Amino acid sequence: MKTWHLHIRGRVQGVGFRPFVWRAARALGLQGEVCNTTDGVHVWFAADESTAGAFAEKLTQHPPPLARVVDWRLETTTRALPEGFHIANSRGDALPDLVVTPDAALCTTCREELHRPGNRRHQYAFTTCTQCGPRYSIIEALPYDRPRTAMAPLPMCGACQAEYDDPADRRYFSQTNSCTACPVPLFLWEQGRRIRQQEADAATLLERVVALWQDGGIVAVKGIGGYLLTCDACDAEAVRRLRKRKHRPDKPLAVMVPALDWVHRLVELPPGANQWMQGPVAPIVVAPVRAAARQMLPIDVLAPGLDELGIMLPYAPLFELLLARFGRPVVATSGNVSGAPLIYEDDTAIEHLGPMCEAILGYERRIVTPQDDSVLRLSANGTPIWLRRGRGLAPSLLLPRPVGHQNILAMGARMKSTFALQVRGRQYVSQYLGDTESFEAWRSYLHVLDHLQRLLAFEPEQVLVDLHPDFPATRLGQAIAERLGLPCTRVPHHEAHF
Repeated sequence: MKTWHLHIRGRVQGVGFRPFVWRAARALGLQGEVCNTTDGVHVWFAADESTAGAFAEKLTQHPPPLARVVDWRLETTTRALPEGFHIANSRGDALPDLVVTPDAALCTTCREELHRPGNRRHQYAFTTCTQCGPRYSIIEALPYDRPRTAMAPLPMCGACQAEYDDPADRRYFSQTNSCTACPVPLFLWEQGRRIRQQEADAATLLERVVALWQDGGIVAVKGIGGYLLTCDACDAEAVRRLRKRKHRPDKPLAVMVPALDWVHRLVELPPGANQWMQGPVAPIVVAPVRAAARQMLPIDVLAPGLDELGIMLPYAPLFELLLARFGRPVVATSGNVSGAPLIYEDDTAIEHLGPMCEAILGYERRIVTPQDDSVLRLSANGTPIWLRRGRGLAPSLLLPRPVGHQNILAMGARMKSTFALQVRGRQYVSQYLGDTESFEAWRSYLHVLDHLQRLLAFEPEQVLVDLHPDFPATRLGQAIAERLGLPCTRVPHHEAHF
């Protein structure tokens, strides 16, 4: 019998991969250990050659649902193994070489628990597991473990810790684990006063938001990637007030609906849309409006001059609970003044969204990286056309074939800006960052660029900039190339589209 080392790279952290390896190893009676590092998952085990091949095939060809194995290598080693099979502590001793896991929408199992009386997470607004919940938006550093995320200040209660430590539990090693006994605390800001969950229970705060919607009020609600401005989508006057306060006179507004049956009542979904809407990305889907929808919603106010509507399902348990109570669609548009970036910090939301809203519903877990909702249009045959990459997709890009290994920084253009990195052969595209002529959007661009470079220990070897000399991103890219003595290539942004 030989000792083997299996190195698996790809989207393998924050997806339940280590517990998956543990269960597979225990089922085969293998001795060894599995460990997260900054360059993927490493498995050391003892087996004969036939068992080793079958074990590697199972792990790489049939991984957990959120995982994406990009490549793997199996070789013999002389490493000494512990008794039994164990999950070892993570290590950060290698350069990051990961497909960073995006945030994942509420999974079916957690949604069922949320509505099941008697379950200890019944009506808990931040239920998650290894297959759903925030990832990229809360990561401070790699490898992905709770102390390196915005969950670090929130200790688990005894019951959650027991789940986290139990290999038979689906929350085994779930880094975002929490419950009503160790909650992510909610708060409601209304009329200049901040009411924390310690002063009023969570149900009372949720009911207050619903009551405000029913009265035609506008409420800012903190999602996974930032704040959304919300109101009753059936109330034309409420929608008009939101437009006026947001300074968005005619661009379409997205709506969030309580359940899939509402989607089918309002729009004509192309093939494949159900799977996207109910999957881990849960984007806004742009689809043609049904004639009957005009009897239910003020379509001409929500999407002036258009025969289509952006629609999405509740992607976080907080929205699931709110929409279930309200029972009809709400407007769910980015929490900002039109043209400015998404607001994601609580104090900034109170300062800038407070004057636009009747109330703000937030929670006391920091968002590290802000992200707008992804927006999807599907062709007649179901081919996805991404109009905006954000929550659920950013920052990793899985291409069908390699495009080189040089470290490249591509700065993007000005409007609807994003940037891209190629890091040791992996591609990363930032979330949508807005118009960088705006001071606030430029600050957001710099924040996300700095964070992703630090997260991936990225040092560019070449810089790509837009041909336009006065774009802020062009000037920054040229300055970076000059400072580091790197080649700087100018690309017309219309050519870059292709």
